[in-house]
Amino acid sequence: MRLQHIFVFFISLFLFTSSVVTNAQEEEIPEEIKQDTLQQKSQYYGLRLGVDLSKPVRSLIDDDYSGLEIVGDFRISNRYYVAAEIGNETRTITEFPNINNTTEGSYIKAGFNYNAYNNWLGMNNLIYAGMRAGYSTHTQTINSFTISTTNTFFEEDIRTDAIEFDGLSAVWLEFQLGIQTELFNNLYLGLNVQIKRRITETSIDGFENIYIPGFGETTDDSEFGVGYGYTISYLIPFFKK
Repeated sequence: MRLQHIFVFFISLFLFTSSVVTNAQEEEIPEEIKQDTLQQKSQYYGLRLGVDLSKPVRSLIDDDYSGLEIVGDFRISNRYYVAAEIGNETRTITEFPNINNTTEGSYIKAGFNYNAYNNWLGMNNLIYAGMRAGYSTHTQTINSFTISTTNTFFEEDIRTDAIEFDGLSAVWLEFQLGIQTELFNNLYLGLNVQIKRRITETSIDGFENIYIPGFGETTDDSEFGVGYGYTISYLIPFFKK
């Protein structure tokens, strides 16, 4: 239920923000702005690079997490952008009271965004839908685990010798809904929500992946996951078109 609540919250926020931006766009444009717009003959195409702010913020407030993600997109036509994210995450999870596990690894997500927002000439704001293919390579370390027993006479048998398994990987598909709006000249603030589905993964015999970098926490009864991001990025203009 926790993931469902998070997903519903961000979908609601996305729809509300989209409505506000669309309504603002549909308001009557002042005559002086219309004249400036008519004088603009071209739009900038370039590389937009930034970071996902949610990960360093979470790293500061959650002792069991650290992560960093670089985001980028490049405009290839009026509506379409190629887009990618690359990052690294470390996550420690305690499956109380039996297992304490740390996952560490890197990931990359690549795909495209389709911008549904009708910009005035010279603007590059986005209300977009996007698709990504994600791939991670990671290590699982079992920090401690409890030997299961039905005998309550003796104390619990807790093993604390760390066991590391490397060379693990996962592949997933991801659907994104997001917004990017220009705060200042070429500086953009963004919000996105993500729906993910695992396609393939390698795991330890008898021990499933609890966390996959870039994908998030996993569950035994579903191949799906959700996520979100708050981004700040800067557009590097390459040419006009």
